[in-house]
Amino acid sequence: MTTPERTPLGCRTITFANITQLQMTDSPGGCNGSDISLPEVVPPTPAYIALGVLLGLFAVVTILGNLLVIAAVARERFLRSVTNYFIVSLATADLVIGAVVMPFSITLEMTSHVWPFGSDWCDLWHSADVLASTASILNLSVIALDRYWAITDPITYPTRMSTARAVWLIVAVWFCSAAISFPAILWWRAVAGGDPPAGGACTFTDDTAYLILSSIISFYVPVVVILFAYRRIYAAASAQTRGLRSGTKVLHSNGERMTLRMHRGGTYRTTTTLPVVRYSRALSVDLDVHAPRGTMTALRESPSTETPPFPDPNARKWKPFTIKRKLGKLAKEQKATKTLGIVMGVFCVCWVPFFVMNLLFAICGDSCVAHADIVFPVFTWLGYINSGMNPIIYACSMRDFRRAFNKILFCCCPTYYIRRHRRRYHPSLSTSSFTG
Repeated sequence: MTTPERTPLGCRTITFANITQLQMTDSPGGCNGSDISLPEVVPPTPAYIALGVLLGLFAVVTILGNLLVIAAVARERFLRSVTNYFIVSLATADLVIGAVVMPFSITLEMTSHVWPFGSDWCDLWHSADVLASTASILNLSVIALDRYWAITDPITYPTRMSTARAVWLIVAVWFCSAAISFPAILWWRAVAGGDPPAGGACTFTDDTAYLILSSIISFYVPVVVILFAYRRIYAAASAQTRGLRSGTKVLHSNGERMTLRMHRGGTYRTTTTLPVVRYSRALSVDLDVHAPRGTMTALRESPSTETPPFPDPNARKWKPFTIKRKLGKLAKEQKATKTLGIVMGVFCVCWVPFFVMNLLFAICGDSCVAHADIVFPVFTWLGYINSGMNPIIYACSMRDFRRAFNKILFCCCPTYYIRRHRRRYHPSLSTSSFTG
């Protein structure tokens, strides 16, 4: 940046060419009031006003929706599960995008990309953007792995995914997100020499290595994990559905094979104890056990090559348990998996265009991206909008979240909530039975 030469007997004429550019010229003449010209500021066009209102609406929906998710899990005990803790972490990342990132991005769009807040706040804003976006993506990958473990190994899942382990995973997600955002941007600013951006711009690093590495860590690796997990989840869920229709469900746990067999006929129940047979790779057990409708018998098998002639006194006894509870739990797991699969799909639709364009820009610059000044903001805001979509998906797809949202939104009118809740979930009950 060159310093303009000062004229001893002159003064500077400041002219506002438009609402976003400031021109300063030296005049050799005397200084008087007419040297500063302030033309009438042209008000924003209706299109700009409509754009600002629309983007502001997106920000408000994002903030309120994710606050609603966090409040629902905090208030309602039935929502306090490991999976929902991951959803709270995801909602926190989306809340940062709505409350911190979106408002300043709206300002940038409304001022034709002139940044009025200084270079330090520009760096903080970019860091918060990278932090929240990366945390959102990593939280989705952790949720995918959590669903994968819950569906494919439901026997050991409660012990494998404890609350403490979930907290550590959430801490790791935010630590990795912070490591890729704040230190990298501080390093880039130090390498750039510390000069503030010229012309009031809020620029971001265009270092090829950083753009490629950050895109791989923040998006491409997590997306591969998500797609792998959901492919396995779909296969496992399909196998479980076929097993339940045929009356048998096979689970694997720590190298052991458990078969859950449903009994649909009979009027009495016998309890059969089977030994844990050792050293057999393939074991087929046929039982003629009658039980009332709605019960299930569990048989546990272990690798073996020979079957002892007498029952093993150390054999584990598996008591019959009601199938309704197990089927309900499995259906709930599959419903949650389907809902979170929708979340993943919406996420990919919203963020894939931006990260593909970001990678192309890192490799070949503007030559690969036509109309980058228009495409970049559009794809960036498409990614931001994803942060406001997740609460809507929860409300439309997950009954527990919908109940919690209704309780919070209608907390000022409890009578209305009770009537609405009973009418929706207990239509056979008359309204007069609970009006008092």
